[in-house]
Amino acid sequence: MHPVEDLTGDGSTIVPELAEPERFRPEVREWWETWRTSPQAESFLPTDVQRLKTLTLLVQRIYEMEGADLKAYAELRQQESLLGGTVLDRQRLRMKVKTESERSSGDDVLGDLLG
Repeated sequence: MHPVEDLTGDGSTIVPELAEPERFRPEVREWWETWRTSPQAESFLPTDVQRLKTLTLLVQRIYEMEGADLKAYAELRQQESLLGGTVLDRQRLRMKVKTESERSSGDDVLGDLLG
C-alpha cells in the first residue's frame, strides 16, 4: 500500500512569486498565487515549478482568446490534475491536507514528548 502524504496547508517553499507579474492578466496572477500557496505545492519539486511556469503561458492564452479553445482547456485541466488540482486528484495521489485540529501548534510537541 502506498503511504498517504500529509500536507500541512502552508504552501510551497520553492515556488517563487510570479516573475514580471505586470506581463500577465490579473486572472493569471491570481491563478499563479493560488497554486503557489496551495497545500499541494508543499510537495512540489523544481520540475513541478517549471511545469507551473509553462502553464502560466497557457492560462494567459486562455484568458486572451476570444473563443473557446477546447484543446487549451483540456490541456490545462490535464496538467492541473497531474499536480493535484481537484479533490479526486488529491485522493488519487494520496495527498491529505491536515485540518486545523490536526496541525501542531508547537506546544503539542512538548506535551507529546512528556506524555
